[in-house]
Amino acid sequence: SGGADSVALLTAINELAPELGLTVYACHFNHRIRGVEADRDESFCVSLCKSLNIPLFIGSENIPALATNNGMSIEQAARECRYAFFQKVLSENGISYCTTAHTLDDNAETLLINLIRGSAGNGASAIPPRRGDILRPFLTVMRSEIEDYLEAARCEYVNDSTNFIPDCTRNYIRLNVLPMLRELNPRVSEALNRFAVSARNDRDYFDGIIDSFLDSDLRSIHVALSDRVILRKYKDFSGNILSHTSLMDIRTALKKNMRLTVSINKTDEAIIDNGHVYFQKKLVRFNSEDVYSLNHGENTLFDGETSIFIAEDSHYDTIINKIYTSTKLSSDSIYGMLYARSRQEGDRITVLGVNKSVKKLFCDKKVPAELRSIIPVICDDEGIVYIPFVAVSDRAFTQKNGDMIITTVLNRIDKERWVDAQ
Repeated sequence: SGGADSVALLTAINELAPELGLTVYACHFNHRIRGVEADRDESFCVSLCKSLNIPLFIGSENIPALATNNGMSIEQAARECRYAFFQKVLSENGISYCTTAHTLDDNAETLLINLIRGSAGNGASAIPPRRGDILRPFLTVMRSEIEDYLEAARCEYVNDSTNFIPDCTRNYIRLNVLPMLRELNPRVSEALNRFAVSARNDRDYFDGIIDSFLDSDLRSIHVALSDRVILRKYKDFSGNILSHTSLMDIRTALKKNMRLTVSINKTDEAIIDNGHVYFQKKLVRFNSEDVYSLNHGENTLFDGETSIFIAEDSHYDTIINKIYTSTKLSSDSIYGMLYARSRQEGDRITVLGVNKSVKKLFCDKKVPAELRSIIPVICDDEGIVYIPFVAVSDRAFTQKNGDMIITTVLNRIDKERWVDAQ
């Protein structure tokens, strides 16, 4: 950036490069936030790298416009674009690592921000010293030490004027909160850093053992571990961090010892079943008035959620590794045309001489409640003929001489979870 921390980092690494056998490059990203001042910083970095004979990569983005268009904060948009640029430089130039100049004081600020926002254990870890190919060698170095180093080395640097305006959380903590805390403990940044390191060690321990608990009954393990299992599962599923509110909702559902669905957001939901938690995309709840005529061959229902194949044989390559079921019917038992729809309130079917509630049959067969709207009810002009995974009506049932095989496939459902539910 041309500021004190990054100039110190560049200078120190460049001094050590011959001894360590390193090739050094530099990156500068212009966020277009501060107009002329931002251009001044870019020019400074160009001159500095030229004087040190260090190749410089320059990126740029109109961060204020990007943040507005995407509903993001300036800080979030700037960070995402900056790191995306770093990764682009690494991948396109075969560079092994990117170092950033985060300091012990930055770590203390981040910890306070996370605690104020209500972050859990992971937030207490603050800034990691390494994340993949991103290294932070100054994370145990205080800002005052960096300033002393720059003065001794007679290095020039530039100041970002926005760092001195308490208009965002980080700046307010840096300019107001930490100075007050230093009146209580002059070494408060170091104390906060020790806490973050301890939290990070705990996190590393749990991360190292969590794989062996992913399939555990979460009611039987300590909440400190079960919470991490839930968070890990959602991160693996969506790539995002599960909110504290959703985590508490899942915790509550686990205590009820019954199969429940917890909404996470507009697209995701959690299934809590017998001490286990699964995540899935929300299924569309289909209107029971929608009717699909069934023809010989493949029939697609419910926006592609379900397929029905009607033929004289049951071999279909498309059903490999999917949830499916087949039954044999006789065309002589069908009155009029076959069609499919969702289950309706009051649906009944006669099985083994008993007229049964379809709703109760779904329960008896342990069909997951959230999947019932995509399991078709297959009817003819006389009523219900067949409900895949559930029952065949007496009048349509045949053990032999059936000339019609109906195969029903659930296209987007996790097979392991279905088997577990059964």
